[in-house]
Amino acid sequence: GESNCDASVFALNVDLFVKEERREEFIECIKNNAHGTLTTEDAVIRYEWGESNSERNTFHFHEQYVGEAGFKAHTEMPHFKAWEEFASSDPFTSPPQVKFYTLQSPPSE
Repeated sequence: GESNCDASVFALNVDLFVKEERREEFIECIKNNAHGTLTTEDAVIRYEWGESNSERNTFHFHEQYVGEAGFKAHTEMPHFKAWEEFASSDPFTSPPQVKFYTLQSPPSE
């Protein structure tokens, strides 16, 4: 809509590599984070995640927020704090890979 034309879409792609013995705990934590994000945050546009088709325990995420401020608000939420707590407990086989970018606007019609 007209009111959003000044706010760019702030996006991120994340790859996570989870230890087998932490798998169930990880999935539970992420489901909680996704649910909290999608049901309580006004600035979230998209929060999608899934497991690699070829590599077990490799998970891919795509998230979109209204502006970088929308993402910053996400990082202040209780469900994100719970995720940070899990992420700091050494659950990964290698470091998370995170890429931030701004979506290009579609050409106006």
